[in-house]
Amino acid sequence: MDAAGSENPVVLKLVIGNKNYSSWSLRAWLYLVQSGLAFEEIRLRLFTETWPTDIARYSPAGRVPVLLDGNITVWDSLAIMEYVRETYPGSVGWPRDLAAYAYARAVAAEMHSGFLAVREELPQNIRICQKRSRTDFSSAAQQQILRIETLWQDCYQRFGGRGYLASFRSRM
Repeated sequence: MDAAGSENPVVLKLVIGNKNYSSWSLRAWLYLVQSGLAFEEIRLRLFTETWPTDIARYSPAGRVPVLLDGNITVWDSLAIMEYVRETYPGSVGWPRDLAAYAYARAVAAEMHSGFLAVREELPQNIRICQKRSRTDFSSAAQQQILRIETLWQDCYQRFGGRGYLASFRSRM
């Protein structure tokens, strides 16, 4: 039985890039895994000559991730999470407490659309571990790192330990 309570597994398709380099792809993939939904992973090779043609078959925005649910196409990791949460009962998601929910949504929106200096100066590469000092980064990135730390500390202090922003399952 899947997370939606059906005896027949849900056949979703998730179009992603490399999970090592694409945090957007990794987010959507982790969300579907944590929600216990059956899905087919379609991995496109990033940074290739065929990328524009390959992604155009799936995404009107020309970016990953993209969720295909029958004739419904949802792009953008946050939109995918919202769609799945609203469409498939049993999927993980936002806190039930209204104050925690409002705060979590605001934090997610800020994280999703902001921190451009951090994104530029600290691109995702899960396979590499580099020891770096804050002084290695621009003042903008340093301020954004401080803001991220403040956000997470505030979340923890206001709402407690594990699971204060979402109801994730320990499956991995």
